[in-house]
Amino acid sequence: MEKSTEEIPLIVRDCVGCGFCCIKTQCDVSYRLYKTVEVCPQLQWHEDESRYKCGLMLLPGNLGFEYRKELYAGAGCCSGLNDWRRDVKKRSRGVMSHARPIIPAMFQAFLKAYGSEPFISGDATTLILSNYASQLKAIEYSEEEINYIIGSVEHYITSNKTSMFKGFM
Repeated sequence: MEKSTEEIPLIVRDCVGCGFCCIKTQCDVSYRLYKTVEVCPQLQWHEDESRYKCGLMLLPGNLGFEYRKELYAGAGCCSGLNDWRRDVKKRSRGVMSHARPIIPAMFQAFLKAYGSEPFISGDATTLILSNYASQLKAIEYSEEEINYIIGSVEHYITSNKTSMFKGFM
C-alpha cells in the first residue's frame, strides 16, 4: 500500500483580532524592539471594534507600511484551533501585564532613524545616552527604570545599524 505524499492544506482564516498570536508568541519585530517581553507592548485593545490591533501596523507612512509588510498584515490567521477566535474579548491584566515602561512609537521611529545613520559615532551616542540617563534621574526615574530605558534605546539603535557600522557602538 502506497503512502500519500499529499500535504494537508493549511486553513487560513481572516484575523479576528483575538490577540492570541501576540500574547502567546513574540514576533521577530517585537523581539528586535523590546527584547524578550511577556506580551508585546504594541498589542492594543480597540474597544470600538472589540478587537486587538498591532500598534506598529497602525503607524502612518513608510514605517507603518514596512511593519505591515514584515508582519504579513492581511495574510490571515492559521491558528484556527485556538478558542480565542470564538471568544474575542479584552483579556485580563494578568494575561496582558507589562512590567516595564513602554517606549512610545514616535520615539521608536526616531531611534530607528538615528540607528540607521552611519556617521554618528559610538562615542557621541554614548555621551548622549549618559546625558539622557542623568536627565531621567533628575525627573526621579529609579535606577532600574533608567537602566531598562537606556538598554532599550541602545537596543533600538544597534539593531538598526547596518552590519558595516555595528562595531561603532
